[in-house]
Amino acid sequence: MIDIIFLIKAIISFLFLFVLTRLMGVKQLAQLTYFDYIVGITIGNFTASMVIEPEIRMMDAVIGITVWGVLPIFLSYLSRKRSSFRRLLEGSPTLVIENGKFRTEGLIKENLTAHNIMLLLRKGGNFKLEDIELAILEKNGDVSVIQKKSARNVTVSDLNQTEQSQKEPRVLIIDGYLLEGVLKELNLSKDWLLDEIKKKGATSLQEVLIAQLQPDGTLYVDIWISDVNQQLKS
Repeated sequence: MIDIIFLIKAIISFLFLFVLTRLMGVKQLAQLTYFDYIVGITIGNFTASMVIEPEIRMMDAVIGITVWGVLPIFLSYLSRKRSSFRRLLEGSPTLVIENGKFRTEGLIKENLTAHNIMLLLRKGGNFKLEDIELAILEKNGDVSVIQKKSARNVTVSDLNQTEQSQKEPRVLIIDGYLLEGVLKELNLSKDWLLDEIKKKGATSLQEVLIAQLQPDGTLYVDIWISDVNQQLKS
């Protein structure tokens, strides 16, 4: 015989979880950070406990799920308003390989070994360190790799490029982090870079999502806009 109370609790938990995940958005479903991952697991445990553990009152479980659902939404709102809070909450990508060599400060920061990074690189089909221009450990634990042009497959468009366009765009700043090795390799100064990003509207490195030097010598800058109204006006 079907337990009516159990059935009602299961239906309520399903509907409540559905509404909550819709409110939390794609970020939670994609689990872009470890924090998102932990939140997802905790909400799932609360929901399962509400259904299968009779000693837990439904109202207590609902309160727990609501708190763990609403707080991340509120924190995401704050992170959109203040880039400093976003970095505190979500962390930032870490440069682990530059120009084929490990960045030991990045490994120490993330408490990783070269073996750990090599495992992630091999999973992505990258086996030769010397072919890697940049490898960045993302906030969700994945490694994004930019290969050196010499290691990439030549395409028809590559053969048709002019001498100027054969130069590679180079990332100078990513998520507020200055790539000093690239800057030194290009014989550019930090003062020059600061002047350029200020022309684009940034007041500090921390406000820059990414700054990329284009083949024609111009600098592309994407700034974290804390106020949506500012974005609409620009």
